[in-house]
Amino acid sequence: MGKTQLAITYAKRFKEKYMAIFWLSANDEDSLKLSFQNVAQQVLRYHPSNSTLSSLDLDKDPNEDLDQVISQVKAWLDLPENTRWLMIYDNLDNPKTPGNPDTSAVDIRQFLPRSDHGSIIITSRSSQIRQGERIPVQKLLDIREGLKIVSNMSGRLGIEKDLDAVALVEELDGLPLALSTAGAYLEHVITSFSYYLRLYKASWLMLQTTSPQLSSYEYRSLYSTWQITFDRIQQQNPVAANLLKFWAYFDRQDIWYELLRHISFVKEEWAQKLSNELNFNKAITLLCSFGLVDPDPSLQQQFGSGGYSMHSCMHSWTMFVLNKEWDERFAQLALTCVASDISMRDERNSWISQRRLLQHATRQEQFIREDKVDLKGMEWDLQMLGLLYLGQGKLAEAEPLFTRALQGNEEALGPRDISTLVTVNNLGHVYFGQGKLVKAEAKFTRALQGYEEALGPRDIETLQTVITLGNLYNSQGKLVEAEAMYTRALQGYEEALGPRDIETLRTIDKLGNFYYKQRKLVEAEAMYTRALQGYEEVFGPQIMSLYLPALNTMTGFGNVYSDTGRETMAKEMYTRALSGYRNIRGPFSKQCRELEARLRELEVASV
Repeated sequence: MGKTQLAITYAKRFKEKYMAIFWLSANDEDSLKLSFQNVAQQVLRYHPSNSTLSSLDLDKDPNEDLDQVISQVKAWLDLPENTRWLMIYDNLDNPKTPGNPDTSAVDIRQFLPRSDHGSIIITSRSSQIRQGERIPVQKLLDIREGLKIVSNMSGRLGIEKDLDAVALVEELDGLPLALSTAGAYLEHVITSFSYYLRLYKASWLMLQTTSPQLSSYEYRSLYSTWQITFDRIQQQNPVAANLLKFWAYFDRQDIWYELLRHISFVKEEWAQKLSNELNFNKAITLLCSFGLVDPDPSLQQQFGSGGYSMHSCMHSWTMFVLNKEWDERFAQLALTCVASDISMRDERNSWISQRRLLQHATRQEQFIREDKVDLKGMEWDLQMLGLLYLGQGKLAEAEPLFTRALQGNEEALGPRDISTLVTVNNLGHVYFGQGKLVKAEAKFTRALQGYEEALGPRDIETLQTVITLGNLYNSQGKLVEAEAMYTRALQGYEEALGPRDIETLRTIDKLGNFYYKQRKLVEAEAMYTRALQGYEEVFGPQIMSLYLPALNTMTGFGNVYSDTGRETMAKEMYTRALSGYRNIRGPFSKQCRELEARLRELEVASV
């Protein structure tokens, strides 16, 4: 993120503010002790007669006891006349903290002056350091700053309007070290921005290892820095290390506990532990403390559970380094996690809430398309993925998933198995949405015949397919066939569930809409009357006003009253429906605007 560069820039910019500035390497205790020896040498060079350090003779004895050197330097810093010094402890990435078993961890308190009349800056990847005021260094948010880094490092001027350069900088997403590394590569290799971006996506590790070293980064690179951090995480919490590796098989954004808890069936110890929320929180907190992962509090309010994301460069590292060898088991687990979370969502979940899964589903679909996952026995997972796409209107993505699930089910279970028929029915919905009505009719007819044989004519699954065929016939203008299907479904629901079941009432309402569109207003009114009375008995008048199907019935009733010249009754129905829609959808929703327009038309007509 450029912490070291920020410290250097600060020291240069404000050097007149300090009488002395000292730079110390805090990678480990040995580095710190040698840094203190360098501090002592600097002080003695400019103040050879200094009484506090005069007992040290570093020129004659380079192996002077370093603990004694540290003690003497700290004493010099504590002198009352030394009021304007700056100590910069750089790269304290392995601090001694509770829960860190690493015996090489640095206890920085032993190396800090006791006085408070100087200034101290500590740079670290760890947020577990509690000394002083913590200042998180965030990525560069302004794309122009990223373009400037690439331009300065590569020596290529005027790249601000180069679309390929912009695309590259957007991919590197404000990470200064990644931007600098790209610039250094482009300085030495004559190639285009677009070619570098292709290499970055396809051969990330090779590109990193062949990029020139940055002179200001102490012989380290992007991937080696993260490897050091990963080794420390693995030592402290193996579950957190496995979570980081597993993350490569999901999208980089928005991982949350409920998504991963579905791996509880896996026998491996790390998976068992990760499926426990307390262990997940402990692991994710450690990743956050090292700056590898960031929490997004806004997701807590939006979805009820907080999510965590990682930088795009970090995600590339998890893919190309932590998963240098493709782990098909991890890929299957990730697909199962996404599919299982989809199956736990129903129509009560909002469209926006379902979209939370879409980016992870898209990643799974990419693996499937590239044949990176053994799909044998995973037909249910494919089915769930297809349902998510179908619910989001992404029919082109849903079709191949249902097709592969159908093929697998037919081979494993046979053409008459319920799972096979469900997939057939879902594929029919895809064709219906695509306007491939002949294909859709064939799928729905096959599913209906199979359900009738396996479940009987009054089973709910059978009746839902009957309604679907009615919708298809209606869209084809086959009104006689459509009415027959709707009537059959209504009779089936009344016998199977009773006259006041929600499915029965919704089917009555559907028949009302069908009759209204055919201008059979008497029949439509009779259906709307039955439906509205049923909703009132089931919910009561107050709760009913918050149930969308009931509001749709009120609107249909208002249309019938309006078309038959009963303006007062039409106004009453429209007003009731409008009040409900305002509460559920908001005052500016499409339904509210349409009802307000109809009420205005009735007012004008009455005048």
